[in-house]
Amino acid sequence: MKPGKTLRSISALLPVILLAGCATYGAGVTGAIQDVQKGDYAASEAKFQKALNPSGNDRLLYHMELAVVKHLEGDFTASNVLLDKAERIAEDLETTSITGSMVTLMSNPRQGPYGGADFEKVFINYYKALNYFGLAQLAADRNGYYDALEGARIESRRLIIRLNDLNSRKGTYAEQNDKDQQTFTKLLKIFEKLQGNLVDMDRLEYRDDAMAHYLTGISFEMNGEYDDARISYQKAAKSYEGGFSKQFRLDAEMTEQAWFDTIRMMQKAGGYKTESRALAKKKLSKARQAELKNWTADKAQIIVLEHKGLAPQRKEMSLELSVNPALQALEIRPYFFGNDKAQLAWFYVLYADKDIFDAVANYLDAAEVGYWFNSFTKTVPIGPLWNTAQDMGLLSAIGDSMRITVPYYSPVKALGESTLSVDGERNLMLKSSNPALMAVQEQMVNSSTDIQLALARSSLKALTAQSVASAGGSGSLGSILSMAGKLTAQLTDAAETRNWLLLPSDIRIRRVVVEPGEHTLALDSTLNAGQRQSAQEQVNLKAGDIHLWRVRTLPPLAGAAKESEVKQLIKVSE
Repeated sequence: MKPGKTLRSISALLPVILLAGCATYGAGVTGAIQDVQKGDYAASEAKFQKALNPSGNDRLLYHMELAVVKHLEGDFTASNVLLDKAERIAEDLETTSITGSMVTLMSNPRQGPYGGADFEKVFINYYKALNYFGLAQLAADRNGYYDALEGARIESRRLIIRLNDLNSRKGTYAEQNDKDQQTFTKLLKIFEKLQGNLVDMDRLEYRDDAMAHYLTGISFEMNGEYDDARISYQKAAKSYEGGFSKQFRLDAEMTEQAWFDTIRMMQKAGGYKTESRALAKKKLSKARQAELKNWTADKAQIIVLEHKGLAPQRKEMSLELSVNPALQALEIRPYFFGNDKAQLAWFYVLYADKDIFDAVANYLDAAEVGYWFNSFTKTVPIGPLWNTAQDMGLLSAIGDSMRITVPYYSPVKALGESTLSVDGERNLMLKSSNPALMAVQEQMVNSSTDIQLALARSSLKALTAQSVASAGGSGSLGSILSMAGKLTAQLTDAAETRNWLLLPSDIRIRRVVVEPGEHTLALDSTLNAGQRQSAQEQVNLKAGDIHLWRVRTLPPLAGAAKESEVKQLIKVSE
């Protein structure tokens, strides 16, 4: 091929290359999410169906995102059909062949199937349980009501199995706390801090879900299985108390609420008179101990569950890879033009050299690049492997520099308070779960793997490009092929930016006891930038009823009025 023709071919390919390098999952479904914010679920569904392939690499996301849309529409049966498929897809992808995974990792993670995070798989079962609660409230007769509750009970059992599996793989909070008390572990942590490791990754593992346990408790209680409800509420209480609340910045009152419901179920199940008294004295304030007397069989319950905000979008950060012959090392830095403060903060906390040995290297190198610049550097010494890297052609393939990419999250903005009014009496909603922080912390845990894969992926592409250039000879054609290959390798490099975007940012809950009869419920919710939304519900309850009201509070689109009404999601039969 002649050089001129080669250049024309490269020019023709560049737009395609650029598009491949810049595309993200979030960008493809933005319109669908905006339609959800507007309450136009039909339009959202159509856009998701257009953006995602139900049998392609995004098939898990297709079914999860559409399932939430159907849930918001109130089509709970269709939502569960989608979630059933999502669950099967997730299970199938867990057994994907290593060969197929490696091919994806070596090329572009976004070109392979998305398998879902651990917490996302828990939310599949969580939403299925909520759908059954919705079907129970819409049931035309008592048989339909109890059939739907049975479905919720079965789904709760599946949630328990999934959480038990998570505990077996990641360990429980109790096991983690016991480990932290060991002298050797304490010493290790001291020296980790001395070496500049600011993030204790083991503490960020998603190892349990207190809110999921709590939801199973509600399910069992509504089915009249009070001892099973006691077990689930107690698991929730221990999880909140053991570390879940602290890890995900939840309200401390949620721990007491879970213990409160544990004790209620002890009293309701019978046979725990002495134990329940001792536990109440140990775990509850005097005010809440006194409140137990009000939760009698002749009363009704109201549980309000608010799904608030939107999950954060996973993004891509570009980093510069270069060779430092003096240190016989590879160096990685963020690009200081185009990267925002969030990207720089992510790099500094998770990647930048901060131990004493790296400080020496940074000091020796500071005369050339400046100390501040070097404080945002990750040095990868390859020492004994330097000659190997040189013989492979890796160092020359990298050349002056190369672009690599890693995923990251911007800091999650805290949402304002939510207040429930029952017949004018105000109660603060309790933050019971935080899917947004689950996503961020999972990415932090994976950050070391992310940078290793990015290095390996880009190095392989650079070596391949150099090999193609060598085949073109040492003349102009070889130079052109070398330039084109390297440019293609860099522009097509992409990090994994897919995640379940219609999950809420956080989850709030409140439960109150009321007299049978008619009640007016109102939820006032504050979002970012002073945005407030409200929802109302009228209910007529009989003695022993447990009424679950679910509200989805979404941020309005830019330019929308600060005061707006949240679309009522669930119309409960009286």
